[in-house]
Amino acid sequence: MNDIKNYKPMDINTFSGGEEGLPKGACGLLAAAGEFSLNALLKSAMCLQYRGRTGAGVTLKGIYKDNSFYVFHIMYRDQYKVSELENVINSWGVHILESQDLVARKYYYEYDLPIIKRYYVTPPTIDEMMYRERIDNDYKYIMKHVSKFNKDFMHDARIFSSSKENGTFLTAFELTDTIKIYDLHKYEDEYYEACLIHLRWPTSSGRGLWWGPQPISVGEIAGVHNGHLSSDKSNAIALEQLGINLHVGTDSEAIFLQADYLLRKGYTIEEIEWVISRKFPQELASLSDSQRKRYLEITNDPILKRMKMSGPATAIVLVGDVLLGFTDRDHLRSFSLGYNDKVALLGSEQRAILSAAYFMEEELASVYDPDAGKVVAFKIEGKEIKKLDYGWKWDEA
Repeated sequence: MNDIKNYKPMDINTFSGGEEGLPKGACGLLAAAGEFSLNALLKSAMCLQYRGRTGAGVTLKGIYKDNSFYVFHIMYRDQYKVSELENVINSWGVHILESQDLVARKYYYEYDLPIIKRYYVTPPTIDEMMYRERIDNDYKYIMKHVSKFNKDFMHDARIFSSSKENGTFLTAFELTDTIKIYDLHKYEDEYYEACLIHLRWPTSSGRGLWWGPQPISVGEIAGVHNGHLSSDKSNAIALEQLGINLHVGTDSEAIFLQADYLLRKGYTIEEIEWVISRKFPQELASLSDSQRKRYLEITNDPILKRMKMSGPATAIVLVGDVLLGFTDRDHLRSFSLGYNDKVALLGSEQRAILSAAYFMEEELASVYDPDAGKVVAFKIEGKEIKKLDYGWKWDEA
């Protein structure tokens, strides 16, 4: 045992994690889809808290389901900016039906919080959207304006949830604090179909402690990521060429937006795997002639070739009704999967999967770590799940 006389106390800067005030560690990821208990999932995610103490978030799919309006969760750095930025949102031609505090007032005395509000928003008519932006789809219209808002006002506010179905809840604190601040246990009795949980501040600095925590969510896209992408600049350039804007600024966000783009463009699960995780020469040689031809066609495309996921990384992405999980081709970050005919569980550690199954009293038919670079995918239909094969693509949904 070290002699206490030799103990050297850390200064505040070092204790807080260094110059950025961020602790070292690794992100904890846990996701579920299908028939599951939210409280059991939140409880099982606690075993990942040791990975890092700063920043935690939860996305719940389906809690705002079956309505004709969008639900925005917005955080403001300055209470005096709220009215001004609400006017910016109104200038889109949308109508704010209702606004409310998303966090109980008492927590502003207990925690150092930004102003956090929830808005119920109806989009403009098709005629008005066509007149303003020549867009005839309200989802594309809202996505465009939310992304622009987050980019234009990154120093003042962030729309961190903007879906018709899903709700994302973030704090710069631990998961227990996130649960407490938003009273997430109350959603146990609400309708939900899937859940993404992320623990720890992201590796890249983003826009500040409250602007970086995951899940990163925009529209019907939400994602969680562990690791650091050496391909982050390449990924961002690919999206920029497609006119898709990053609105948070972390390396993770590009992967989530790429997954959305590839799915909606009708690429199969196998083709998405080829784009994200490039083949080693011996793997390429094992493909059939037709597969090899298609692989080379895709990976030599001037935009798609920039979408590779290089560096140590694991990600879980929710796009509409599809849940994707993948890891880097060198398997430098752990990734585990467990499922049966009722529930699918994906995580950064197998013990989180087994813990969730235990608390839910579910016997999983299969628990394993997917091979390096492999993509796994599930289709969510209400509270039913279906594991997707490599040939599945979005236009078959």
